[in-house]
Amino acid sequence: MSIAVWIARLILGGTFILSGVTKMVDPYGTLTKIEAYLGAWGLDGVVAPGLALVGGCALAMVEFVVGVMLATGSLRRSAAWLALAIMAFMLPLTVYIAVADPVEDCGCFGDFLVISNVATMLKNFVLMVPAVFLAIYNRRARWLFAPWIQWVQIAAAVVFMLILSVIGYHEQPLLDFRAYPVGEPLVDGDDGEVVYVYEKDGLKREFADDELPDESEGWEFVDARVVVADSGKMLALFDREDGGEVTDEVISSDMPGQMILLIPHPSAAGAAGSYTANELQSAMESRFGEGSFIAVTAADSVAVADALDLMMATYPVYYADSKAIMAVARGEMAVVYLRDGIVAWKRTLSSINLDRLTADSDIAEIYAIDGPRLFGRLTLAYVAANVVIFIIGLLPFAGRLRRRRKSAAATAPTPERS
Repeated sequence: MSIAVWIARLILGGTFILSGVTKMVDPYGTLTKIEAYLGAWGLDGVVAPGLALVGGCALAMVEFVVGVMLATGSLRRSAAWLALAIMAFMLPLTVYIAVADPVEDCGCFGDFLVISNVATMLKNFVLMVPAVFLAIYNRRARWLFAPWIQWVQIAAAVVFMLILSVIGYHEQPLLDFRAYPVGEPLVDGDDGEVVYVYEKDGLKREFADDELPDESEGWEFVDARVVVADSGKMLALFDREDGGEVTDEVISSDMPGQMILLIPHPSAAGAAGSYTANELQSAMESRFGEGSFIAVTAADSVAVADALDLMMATYPVYYADSKAIMAVARGEMAVVYLRDGIVAWKRTLSSINLDRLTADSDIAEIYAIDGPRLFGRLTLAYVAANVVIFIIGLLPFAGRLRRRRKSAAATAPTPERS
């Protein structure tokens, strides 16, 4: 029975750990998925983005902590019942998602593993088996960490997750599972099909590049998007005036340095980042010339005009699909630096420190961070902390000291009431 309990713990706990980490490392991605749910349910204007972000991160935190508790046998009764409660909530939800298909995918593992809604439902049916089993038998097997120190182990898990989320929110996710990681070209020859959206008399239609409608007949350009290519890249830039695709004209591998300001939701942009953006524009154009600093935003002419007025922008601005923009980099406003068309680094605009942008600095290097390596170091530090906690829990004097304190507290005389 003990072996079966440990197998169930590792299967369910490992799944929860993976789910929690892949969501918490990318808070903006988690928020995007939650907003997709809210939009499908007509609640996108009811729940504030900040509240949705906190809710998504809280769910990821609970999944990871419960997964760690299960995998190590800590708080055996609480862990088992919390896991069962999570599965009791998730299983009906995924059944609904599989039937109604309100979103493209559940987002259970962020961008690390995208599975269909039906596959997600089947996965949760399978996971319900060890969840029920552990709710009944989890106390039949011992723990790894001494009971008196298990709360310290749980606190270490919370700190680890908070560090990942702060970095992912303030800068960029340490693990990038999308099609535009550092070291890869922003655009390549494997382009997807461009679809243009036009509107006439309140009716929107999509057109291919070779069948664009005549605007003199009342058709008005609304948006353009790219059907995802085999490479997963779907970023395409469009001229704000005529809607023509200009990706290859704007982004070139022949340009030694280029910086792109990404604004997926122009209504969220404002004066807060104007000074930083204008300073970056000045630094880039003084080194690499015209076209080395551009902005890319979603196709909303009114919101874009308002945002650019607030930001006092004098740099070129192009349209792109908001999903494609968010796939490149996270944040309400983010910056991507390209060297010869290759992604050198990504940052949120708010995390840029202009003091590092000196006259002799190499812009390509000042924010170059090896995200996977940093994630690995943080994970090793977390594992090392758990090893220390485990060893402390094994020390005989620590256990005896705790038992003596409990015994003394139990035998201490209670003060008489006056």
